[in-house]
Formats: sequence, structure tokens, C-alpha cells
Amino acid sequence: MYLLEGLGHEVVVLDGPPGVAPPADLLLLEPASPSCVEHARRARDLQPSLPVICVSILPEDAAFLAFGPIDYLAKPFAIDALREVVRRALDHSHQAA
Repeated sequence: MYLLEGLGHEVVVLDGPPGVAPPADLLLLEPASPSCVEHARRARDLQPSLPVICVSILPEDAAFLAFGPIDYLAKPFAIDALREVVRRALDHSHQAA
């Protein structure tokens, strides 16, 4: 079970070659994934206001924020930190709608 499922969210994992992503409320990215940037670009092409959270262990991945994520979550993280960053992103997304 994914942590977000345990928090009551539906999780769809995009792994492998980028394709058309299903509509989503939130995109959680790990820059270490080879296809991460392309998945993000395609998702943002379809949903320009899609909130994005970057999750990484490497401080230099914070530069990924230039792509436009709403938030950054450093690994390792506590489940409460994940819950809070997801709540903020979804709140922001719903306010913008």
C-alpha cells in the first residue's frame, strides 16, 4: 500500500516511458526517476494548473522547483510532513479553481 492510499487518496503510478497521464488532482514527482521531467511536462500540457510536489533526497533537486512545483519535500520525511504538503497543494488547487 502506498502512503497516500493510507491517507485516503487514490494513487496512480506513472513509471516507464511517458504516455498520456490520466487526469489527476496532484502530481508527486521524484527527480531521480529517469522519466520524471517528461511525465511532468505531459501532465502539465494537459492540466496547466496541476499542483506538483517534488520529493527528493538531493538538495540540488530543489532546482527542479523552477519547473513550477508548488512544494518540495525532502527525504526522509515523516508521514505528517507528507500529509501536510499534500493538503496544502490540494487546498491551493481548489482555491485556484
